[in-house]
Amino acid sequence: MHIERLFAEHFRNLETIEWWPHRHFNLVSGDNGQGKTNLLEAIAVAASLRSFRTSKLGDCLAFAEKEATLGLRIERRGLQEDLGVRITPGHKKLFLDGKAATSMTSYLGRLVVVLFAPTDLALPHAEPTERRRWLDRLAFNHEPAHLADLRRYEQALANRNALLRQHKGAQVDVGLLEAFDQVLAHSGMKLIARRQRILQRFAPILRDAFERIAAPGLTADVRYQPRDEVDDEVQLQRLFLTHRSRDLARGHTTRGPHRDDVDLRIADRTAAMHASQGQCRALVLAMKIAEIRSLEADFGEPPVLLMDDISSELDAARNRALMGYLDELGGQVFLTTTDAAHIRVAAPRQVFLMQSGQLTETGRFDRTSPPESSTGVT
Repeated sequence: MHIERLFAEHFRNLETIEWWPHRHFNLVSGDNGQGKTNLLEAIAVAASLRSFRTSKLGDCLAFAEKEATLGLRIERRGLQEDLGVRITPGHKKLFLDGKAATSMTSYLGRLVVVLFAPTDLALPHAEPTERRRWLDRLAFNHEPAHLADLRRYEQALANRNALLRQHKGAQVDVGLLEAFDQVLAHSGMKLIARRQRILQRFAPILRDAFERIAAPGLTADVRYQPRDEVDDEVQLQRLFLTHRSRDLARGHTTRGPHRDDVDLRIADRTAAMHASQGQCRALVLAMKIAEIRSLEADFGEPPVLLMDDISSELDAARNRALMGYLDELGGQVFLTTTDAAHIRVAAPRQVFLMQSGQLTETGRFDRTSPPESSTGVT
């Protein structure tokens, strides 16, 4: 799968962009603040209807604008499709091949993207929230229905927490609380089951990728780490009931899959506690490679890879490993950087400069070539 055309209007500082990217490798360079990350965000939003920078799509509107428009022409398994999103504050409208989409479910899953950003490198040491977010993105990419279950859970959780906060010693509406508990138990068990299933399939692929990148003899693993072991909806609903008094006292829901974690391990020990920074970064790099491989196995072709200035964060050895993998990938890559000297790939590619939200092509290499060139951009 790949993107043939991108259109963006009034999205962040992308006033109006119409772009036909390279089928394989697209290198976008430029100073900070020029719009490189905005370009990747536009692709991510058009593909998944979620931003990796904000929970509110209305935040993506250009200053003083009331509407933003995104459009993608994609090719998947030899067929072309047009995806479109019109964003207004608090609302979005979806289009498929120029017609209003019948549902979010019918829209999602047509283009699969994997994001690799500098913040991902801190994943082993990050808060559990960040690891859950990574896992839910992985699950959503494999099974788009995960997003609807996650949103139902998050909405019910927000409503339950609001009710708990309003309690303040007064009599709580037990019937309403139990209704929220039922929704949380139903959608929560779907989240738990899918998270576990995805990680069970993902773990062996991660172990193989890590062996290629890390020092000989080191192993890696990833495990779902629930705070409470529950086997079905009845047990999960009972968990909410058991902790109801504590939740009322604290004003929020203290148990449930929104408190679970992902255990990232190196040499069978928790990475954050026992691994070096270099080993942790190798683990995250292997996670991204494994993510691409697992999706390619599911869909029969690699997903689109979005990389936001990663190479400048890696040491020379990790950067060489990453560039070597990108040369082998065969799929479409969008990579941003402030210093094109870090990007030394041989794959066919197009090179662009981003300035004030506008793209200018500065080079094109349609045949595989060595990672040196007279332009200094490789």
